[in-house]
Amino acid sequence: MEKKQKTKREQVIHLLKKQLINDVKELDSYKLSISHPASAGIDLGSREIYVALNPAIAAELGLPIVHVFNTFTSGLFACRDLLLECGVKSVAMESTSVYWTTIYSILEESDIEVFLVNPKKFRMVPGRKTDILDCQWLQTLHLYGLLRGSFHPGEKIAQLRSYMRERDNLVKDRSRYVQRMQKALIKMNLLLPNVVDDITGKTGMLIINAILEGERDPYKLAAFRDGRCKKSEDEIAGSLQGFYKQDQLDLLKLNYDIFTFFDHNVARIDTQIAGLLDTFPLKEEATKPCPASAKSKHAHRGKNDLRTEKDLRQTLFHITGTDLTAITGLQANTILQIISEVGLDMGKFPTANHFASYLGFVPHQKITGGYVMSSRTDRIKSPAAQAFKKVVPSISQGQSALGAFYRRLAPKIGKAKAIVAVCRKLAIIFYNTLKYGTTFIEKGQEDYRLKQEQREKALLIKLAKKHDMLLQPCG
Repeated sequence: MEKKQKTKREQVIHLLKKQLINDVKELDSYKLSISHPASAGIDLGSREIYVALNPAIAAELGLPIVHVFNTFTSGLFACRDLLLECGVKSVAMESTSVYWTTIYSILEESDIEVFLVNPKKFRMVPGRKTDILDCQWLQTLHLYGLLRGSFHPGEKIAQLRSYMRERDNLVKDRSRYVQRMQKALIKMNLLLPNVVDDITGKTGMLIINAILEGERDPYKLAAFRDGRCKKSEDEIAGSLQGFYKQDQLDLLKLNYDIFTFFDHNVARIDTQIAGLLDTFPLKEEATKPCPASAKSKHAHRGKNDLRTEKDLRQTLFHITGTDLTAITGLQANTILQIISEVGLDMGKFPTANHFASYLGFVPHQKITGGYVMSSRTDRIKSPAAQAFKKVVPSISQGQSALGAFYRRLAPKIGKAKAIVAVCRKLAIIFYNTLKYGTTFIEKGQEDYRLKQEQREKALLIKLAKKHDMLLQPCG
């Protein structure tokens, strides 16, 4: 007897019963719902942009689904006009290099909601990779609400971000020429780096200037020693009895000129940043001073810190409404770098955990077949995340609660994971302090140790009760 061949409908109903769905009509509730009906997808390039409209809208207006525009300003405005003409309210586009910045601003000014999508967050079908298919794929995913827009700050924060990132590049470029100056000095056996911590400090720069002007007497060079120098004048003179070479003197002069050029530009951009900070709305009256803290009494300005006439700590206090420098490990320059990346409005992140996730400080679990295949954190190259990580070494050596937390975790899970764990706590503290305007109070490692002991005792009591065991104190 031949096996009865099931119809397509019977096969569907059979599968639905396994999912506890009794009728085909109920299947509609399991379908993807349309979230953005008036939407479009944009694929960006250096020469052309491809725009895909919702097929239903395109059919209703009698227009092609995909349109191509050049990347000149006239082409970008033509793209905007088409979207407005079609009644598009929301657009999804790839964050390709820096090509998205101009069209993003144009569409945002026209009250079109723009979802800037990280290319790593969605994948095209392998083997069918074209610009036309990419923009349609973006539009389809966005139509059903399957894309999440990347965080993009407001206008002032975006300007501050641009300045801070360029300043960081200038500081890195400047440091390369400091190393080349050191190399030229050492090749002439002028061991200035051995007796001066920083050759770009007051003493070092005066000595290098004198060498370039022709001074060769080591004692006359050592006379430029600053009173705060740890080494004596005789020790500095001994390190400056060099073997001079013309080629190395020429290279020293060349690298010195380039260093001063970069240093001058860092000072220029510092002035621009200070001027921009003055335009920010204040949450606290300018006459109200920032509350003093134990850390502020010992604060000192680093060689790479922002050089402004005003106290940066006071400026940030008036802008944010709270003293973020009270947070363990965070200095004014670090806080400015973080704010330039994440902004001042923490309301854009629903919770503190969302904020920590944005910075890449939470595990990204990949589960297959009920098994956790990987729980590594995402590799996010965020300057804000790097700013948090830079302060962990100083925290790990301090007497704070976070320092004790790091020292407890590092032997168990390794230093790399312990750094991420500390950064997550720092990010949560930063979020709560900035959002709610609270003041962070450092309780110290002793308080952390006592609380940890209480947690361990509570765990022992719980386990003893579970296994019907009796705990007996020693001694």
